[in-house]
Amino acid sequence: MKASTILFNIGGHPYRVSKSLLESQPNSMLTRIASKEWHTDESEIFIDRNGSRFQYVLDYLRDGRVILPVSECKETVVYELEYYNIDFDEDYIRHSSQGQAADGMKIIQNTILKWRCADLAADCIQAAWDDAKWRGDKKYISFEPHRFKDTFYNMKEKDIMKLTNDHLIALGVKITSMEFDMTNEMCRVTLQLIDSE
Repeated sequence: MKASTILFNIGGHPYRVSKSLLESQPNSMLTRIASKEWHTDESEIFIDRNGSRFQYVLDYLRDGRVILPVSECKETVVYELEYYNIDFDEDYIRHSSQGQAADGMKIIQNTILKWRCADLAADCIQAAWDDAKWRGDKKYISFEPHRFKDTFYNMKEKDIMKLTNDHLIALGVKITSMEFDMTNEMCRVTLQLIDSE
């Protein structure tokens, strides 16, 4: 009876692979070495390579893609696929954490922007305190937002107002209008007492 699998010993790690899987990549070194021309008996085929990385080679053969753990270097897996002469698309080899990392980076960026809005709220209060002349229940202030330029470029004004007001409301004031003049590097803000609404 003809065997439907081939036993590979890759650096001391045994892998039993179906012939049909190997035949999906007819020009690969694995398929050629497992052919009758090279392998005439049922013994294992020893290849002196990193046995633990071979699992990713098999994953790519099975699924046409591979998701790597963070601990595994993408370049070494690419090198293994090249060594075995397997046709592959590098776009389908990625780390499992890539999506998580992007989400984590977005959370960090949003947190930094919230901190910047807390600083902006402090600057609004300081500017209002320095010039204590209110016109009715409103105060119009202007100041230079040097440390906030990146915040203003990265967010919409309404989002900045909302996040900044989250801090100001506890102090009894809120921003009712905000204008950023990036040419002159000025921020113009209208503060309003909350009790007078």
